[in-house]
Amino acid sequence: MPYDQVDIVGDFLDWHLDLGIDLILAVDGGSTDGTTAVLEEYARTGRVVWFPLPERDMSKYSIADDLGAMARDRYQADWIIYADVDEFVCTHGRPVRAVLAEADRDGVTLLDIPRRTMTGPLIPPDRRATEVLTLRIDRTVVPTPEQQVTWDFPVPFVFLEVGPHLAVRASALGGFGFGVHVGTTTSGKSGTSDLYILHYAIRGYAEFLQKVRNTENWIADNPHLPLGWGWHWRRWIRLEKDGRLREDYERQFVSPERANELLRDGTCALDTTIAAWLAGRRKRPGARARQWSGWVQQVIRALRPGRRIATQ
Repeated sequence: MPYDQVDIVGDFLDWHLDLGIDLILAVDGGSTDGTTAVLEEYARTGRVVWFPLPERDMSKYSIADDLGAMARDRYQADWIIYADVDEFVCTHGRPVRAVLAEADRDGVTLLDIPRRTMTGPLIPPDRRATEVLTLRIDRTVVPTPEQQVTWDFPVPFVFLEVGPHLAVRASALGGFGFGVHVGTTTSGKSGTSDLYILHYAIRGYAEFLQKVRNTENWIADNPHLPLGWGWHWRRWIRLEKDGRLREDYERQFVSPERANELLRDGTCALDTTIAAWLAGRRKRPGARARQWSGWVQQVIRALRPGRRIATQ
């Protein structure tokens, strides 16, 4: 469900269409920033279908269940992969069809797809998160129920565990649980695969602020939601009211020196999958290319020998 995410929606669509996804279904949450114009442009290719959110009351309408049923019944999907617009499904270089065919052979109908949040330097105004954020956070912290209530975390939010999303065999689709972190199937078994998600959760400050305000409006439209729903967004809503949102936003990024520490202790890996794809897909002025590689090279130079750099 894109919602005022014009900064990343084009990259999301291009990446997944290049990956081999046949059709992308999207329901727009009420964007006013140009997101729907991008969706409409891609819809003309026949590989993207989108429509406005028909109902904001979550007790009356389930976005994930509705799109899943639509994919299965109207578009004859074999597999359905759920991802938010800031999430890029990756395969460690294997064709996505091969990964899913392997699951079929093994009788697997539900795949957990781990999400790994991306970080890096603060993003300059003229750059995209998908270009600049190349640190994949592999070692995450699971917040305790108490921390979710008190909002007192031992690490910045991007280092918290966010849970998986799912790929489901359409013929076995039962339904999705809260946040599409869990699902049910009518046959087959659950399993794992090569699929993983690179999560660009926090990008430019203006986009982040807009998302916080959109979520505040969403919660106001759904007063029946329990306090535990969107606890991290409720925290950011409070921080904005207290004038501390930008401070917390800047904590989600790291300097080259801090990046080196995180790489050495195994918390992060340098993952240029999406950045390298963009660099190869779109020509850029030389100065921008040097700026991108310069930050990465500062990190690489300090790595101990043998540190793996992940890319497809």
